[in-house]
Amino acid sequence: MTGTRIALCPHLSVEHYRGGEKWVCALANRLAADGVDVSVRALPYAPGGERRVDVREVLDSRVPYREAWHHDLSGFDTAYVFYNPFSELFFSGGDTRIAGIHSWVYVSEKLYEAHYGLVPTATKLLYRLLGDRDLSRFDVVHSVTPAYGSPHANTVHIPNFVDIEQFSPDRDERADEFTVLTTAAHIREKGWDTIQAVAARLPDDVRVVTTGDGAGDVEGLGFLTEDELADAYARAHVVLHPARVDTDSMVINEACASGTPVVTTPLSTHVRENEAVLQAETPRGLAHAIARIHGEWRHDDGYDERCRRARAEGESHGFEEVYPRLKQLLLSPPTKSENGATRTEVRA
Repeated sequence: MTGTRIALCPHLSVEHYRGGEKWVCALANRLAADGVDVSVRALPYAPGGERRVDVREVLDSRVPYREAWHHDLSGFDTAYVFYNPFSELFFSGGDTRIAGIHSWVYVSEKLYEAHYGLVPTATKLLYRLLGDRDLSRFDVVHSVTPAYGSPHANTVHIPNFVDIEQFSPDRDERADEFTVLTTAAHIREKGWDTIQAVAARLPDDVRVVTTGDGAGDVEGLGFLTEDELADAYARAHVVLHPARVDTDSMVINEACASGTPVVTTPLSTHVRENEAVLQAETPRGLAHAIARIHGEWRHDDGYDERCRRARAEGESHGFEEVYPRLKQLLLSPPTKSENGATRTEVRA
C-alpha cells in the first residue's frame, strides 16, 4: 500500500498492557491489516515488574516488536514517540518525529501528586523548565486532548478511541436495582475518597459497585476482564468518575459507548457537560446528579433519551471515527512551511 515505514514508540513495555500500550497495539494491528509497514519499539520497563500479557497475544505477527533502552529509528520515515523530556536519549532518529502527549503530567496544573510520587513530579518539573525547547526537536505534537496547552506551533488534537462493538448497550440488560459503577483506580487522584463519600449519601435502593475490592458502602466486583468490564458498563445505570487527574478519559469513553450516563468532575480534559455527562465538584453535588438520574429512571422520565445521547457521545470516539485521522497523521504528517503555515506532505 505504501513505502512509508512507521515506528510506534511507547515508553513502557507493551506487555504491561495498560492504556497507552493497548492504544499502541490496536493502532499497530490496524495499520498492519491495512498493509502499512509498522513496527513497535518499546523500552524494557514495566512499572512494578508487572507484565500482564505476552506481546504476541496482543500484537499482530506482522508487526515487528523490540525492547531496548535505546532505539535508532533512522531507518523509519515516521517515528511516533510517547513524549517524555529527553525522550531522544531513548528514541533517536526518524525522518519525521511526532511527540505523543498522552499523560496527565503535561495537563495537570498541580506539580506534585502524592500517589504518583517523584518520577512524574520530576518529569513535570523538567517539562516546565525545558519543554518548549525539548519539543522543538519534534516536527509535530499530537495530543489526545485539546486541554493540553502546547508550546509547539504544529500541534494536532486527536482523541483516544474506544471499541464501540465491545463497549455497547447491547451487551447486557440493565440491572433490576439502580446501579452506580466506578472503574478507576482506588486512589485519591481518581477520586476514591469522593466515591465513598458519595455512596454514603445515596439512598438504600441505590447500589454502588466498583472494580476491584470494595469499601464501606461500595461493593467490590473483583478483577474484571475486558469483556466482563464491558458487561458491567452495560448493566450499570450510571458511571461515577470523580477524578482529580485525567486526560481524555477512557472511563468516560467506555461508559458512553455502553450507553451509560456519567457523573464526573469538571476537569478541562473531560467531555463538556451535556445530557450524557453531568459534572459536579463536591460529594453532595455528585450525589445530587446521581439522584437526578435515578429519579428519571424510576419515573420513566427521560432516562432512555439520556442513554441514547451517551451512546452518540461514545460513537464520536469510536475506532472507525478516530483511526483515519491517526493514519493520516502517521502517513502524511502536517509540516510547517517557511512562512509558518501548516501544510501536509502526502507520501506515495
